[in-house]
Amino acid sequence: DWWVDVRVKRIAWRPNLIFLDRCKNPVFAGITIKNSPCWAVHPYYSEDVRFLNLHIENPPDSPNTDGIDPESCINTLILGTTISVGDDCVAIKSGKLYMARQHFRRTNNVTVRNCRFERGHGGVTIGSEISGGVENVYVTKSIFKDTDRGIRVKSRRGRGDRAHISGIVCENMLMDGVRMPLTVNMFYFIS
Repeated sequence: DWWVDVRVKRIAWRPNLIFLDRCKNPVFAGITIKNSPCWAVHPYYSEDVRFLNLHIENPPDSPNTDGIDPESCINTLILGTTISVGDDCVAIKSGKLYMARQHFRRTNNVTVRNCRFERGHGGVTIGSEISGGVENVYVTKSIFKDTDRGIRVKSRRGRGDRAHISGIVCENMLMDGVRMPLTVNMFYFIS
């Protein structure tokens, strides 16, 4: 296989604060999540996941501290949540190439509603790990304040032939101090 992990592990990788592996019907409501060492909340191959009225905050200069990263999930609801982080506020994913080949599962039906996104590189991002594809994302009635980008789609060469993105609907959004309301980058560089 052409893919080789070139990272050198000198110490333990920074962990996600909350990792959900193949869960059904989890609900997180009314909690505050702060200072995650890496992604704050990472539902993985999960179904019917609901995040209601959360407050997620990481330092603005902290790398890879995404807020919520649904990966290869079906039916994810993010409602009434405030996210202020050092990377993407919401990053919708479906895996790198080896995952799509070995455990193909498209991310499907993500609803983001009545949320507030502050700072961060992207308010709502699709990618860059999207080898399984992403379908049916609905973003509505949300505020983007001082994020680098509002809606962000990013991928790179080599994500595979299943990396389709379709059914993305964004409406009724307020963007204040956002550098780029929409950006699409299909040659995203990762060091």
